[in-house]
Amino acid sequence: MTAPLSASEPEVLIDGAGFPGPGSVTWSLLGQWRMALVMPRLLVLQAAHPVVGAGLAKHSTYRTHPWRRVDHTLISLQRFVYAPPAQRSQEVQRVLRAHRRIKGTDERGRAYTAEQPEVRAWVLGTVFEAMSSMERLSGRPLSADYEARLYQEWCATLGAFGLDRDLLPPHVDGFWEYFERMQREVLEDSTEVRFLMRDMYRGAATPSMMEWCPPLWALMRSSAGMLMPGAVAAQLPRTYRERLHLHVGQADSTLSRTVHRAARVAMEPLPVRNRYMPIAADAMTGRAPGRPDEAGPDGSGFPGAGLLARPLGLVRAVASAAFRGPDHDSRADRLGRFFSQVLDQTGDGRIDALDLQAMARALCWQLELSQEQEDTVYAGFTGWWEHMRSTMDTDGDGGIGKDEWVTAMLRNCDADPGYVRDGVHRAVRAMFEAVDTDGSGTIERHEYRTVFAGGRVDPGDLDRGFDELDVDKDGTITLPEFLDGFTAFFMARESRVSGTQLLGRS
Repeated sequence: MTAPLSASEPEVLIDGAGFPGPGSVTWSLLGQWRMALVMPRLLVLQAAHPVVGAGLAKHSTYRTHPWRRVDHTLISLQRFVYAPPAQRSQEVQRVLRAHRRIKGTDERGRAYTAEQPEVRAWVLGTVFEAMSSMERLSGRPLSADYEARLYQEWCATLGAFGLDRDLLPPHVDGFWEYFERMQREVLEDSTEVRFLMRDMYRGAATPSMMEWCPPLWALMRSSAGMLMPGAVAAQLPRTYRERLHLHVGQADSTLSRTVHRAARVAMEPLPVRNRYMPIAADAMTGRAPGRPDEAGPDGSGFPGAGLLARPLGLVRAVASAAFRGPDHDSRADRLGRFFSQVLDQTGDGRIDALDLQAMARALCWQLELSQEQEDTVYAGFTGWWEHMRSTMDTDGDGGIGKDEWVTAMLRNCDADPGYVRDGVHRAVRAMFEAVDTDGSGTIERHEYRTVFAGGRVDPGDLDRGFDELDVDKDGTITLPEFLDGFTAFFMARESRVSGTQLLGRS
């Protein structure tokens, strides 16, 4: 339980790397499960910045995998603050590498890049604002001293990201003036903002915590689709809400207030292990943390790696083909599913270079890769895209629709037995090298689980998928076995092939 501070000039606890340390206000707030309640507010305010919004529209998979973005955000925030220095440094570098590829021109012709210092400072500032709002919305706002201490702690993280400290105001009062000015002059309404406020809840896939009862999630999703838009609007700061011309009724305000206050009252008596998210709880109780993307012995993943859900994409959707019988040419069905569930990462009904980059980014995010290893992964997926573009983009518009892709794949696979080798194998080889974390030249069961566990695949199905790819039954998957599985998926007319069962039947 947090309590107001009595000191007029409270001590700010910052470690040598510039991050809030044990005993800091940040430690007491950021890792609480209640942060999930202000995530909608946080994500909307970030997406409202035109640069962030453009990045989401062009590069993000948040529409097709909404829980992935929430999951990644919560895990990264925990690692920034609670992880040991080496892991924290790796996380900072991982985030910086992921964002350096996010750049382009938005729909209004404005150039953008995620490396703009002012944009990165805004994103960090919204995290402080979220922590403060979490307490205010729960009915117990931070005292002035406590809030000032929290602000100074969090501003120290600017240096860890290579940002100048003066990108945010020196004192908390100045921050609130800056926050108000950003709402009036910079933040915008956009398709991404409206999706995060409304459509995300109406069609969201089942998160991993609800996989045990899909009908219950369907009921919850229906209710969320009706209640969440108003509740999210009620959380937003008044100035931005007015710019969006959002009407917040009394019922919306009451619902938001009740949920936040009930969560605080219910969670305050709980022990740290239950009140905080896994990485934060480990740090606060002195337990040795594990990697957030490390699979446990049961294949379920490190606690916290799948806080909400983290479908891999490429291999997982390959495994989703339905069994139609040995005499049925199931390729069109398989390929259609593959396009919708894997290739179309941005959910706009067509694929282009950005979709393949998003696939590479999703894979790299889950592994502790060096810069050189990440570049290899991106090069593999880029090579696959260039092969598709040169053989499928008949109208030269830089994109490929679903029907166009399925038709071209069937035609090209029938005409050229080496078509999959010349295209898909580029990405598959890069993926194999990335998953082979110990450099042994094979994928072992624990490596397979590390990347492909969690989300929607039962651990038993995962093991059966591994066993099916392990053709010689030596307990490892070689590169030829891995490539053969993908080749069978794209080339075989029947469904009972290893490539359609990489993770077991879904």
